[in-house]
Amino acid sequence: MKKIVKVLGILFVLIGLFWAVEDVFPTISSGLSISTLTNKTQYFTAHRGLSNVAPENTAPALEEAGKAGYYAAEFDVAPTKDGVWILMHDDTVDRMTDGEGNVSDFTYAEIMELNIDSGNGVENYPNLKITTLEDALDICEKYSMRPMVEVKGGEPADMADLLDIINGKNLAVEPLIIDFDSERLAAIRTLDANTELWYLVTKISDVRIAFAKEYNTGIAFNHKKIANLFKIDDVKDKGITCAAWTVDRLPAADILNALGVEYITTNRILP
Repeated sequence: MKKIVKVLGILFVLIGLFWAVEDVFPTISSGLSISTLTNKTQYFTAHRGLSNVAPENTAPALEEAGKAGYYAAEFDVAPTKDGVWILMHDDTVDRMTDGEGNVSDFTYAEIMELNIDSGNGVENYPNLKITTLEDALDICEKYSMRPMVEVKGGEPADMADLLDIINGKNLAVEPLIIDFDSERLAAIRTLDANTELWYLVTKISDVRIAFAKEYNTGIAFNHKKIANLFKIDDVKDKGITCAAWTVDRLPAADILNALGVEYITTNRILP
């Protein structure tokens, strides 16, 4: 028993030291993960672009993700007052720009007068402007990187316009649309039977699994909610794609790999 306790103690110390070392660097290679020793594939998605290196949801963040070779780049979109879809995570422009107000209250011309003044590495990108959905899709196409479009604004009735923009690009790499809002996802599926959709959930529940099955969506869950780890098999048993967000520690990626989760969204783990 004393030997077991000693081994566990050493293991926890080593993990603690490893995590401390991880925190020193903005990115860390997945090649350092023990998952690389298994035969299970993991696909890494850059969260809001490579947001630990460049300001989130900007062209530079997407470019950095493309250069790094990510499977996909996730970015958030919402429509302006006059219906132009732009990249922004929040309902307002306050956190990321030198302006104030709700995204939905700006016209496209007005929002393009703002500058991105926050985010990692922002000092390297003076006069950085908000990125449009069209530009984001073009960057993904440039790097053969899958666009993972998270819908953050708009009503279910606006989803036709969103689909027109995405499908109008005729992308070589299949796009993916994700959302926390089940009504918008249902509207998209009614309009388009083929585009891959993921239902974003903080907590996996039987009701949400049933929705995903009915509307043919995947489920992407918060990996920090331990209870979700016990529901992974329930999701996979229904033939539903299972993905995890936002995973920034290699040990967490290893656990998810062991549980059969193939798709990982991350701020900092390099593919």
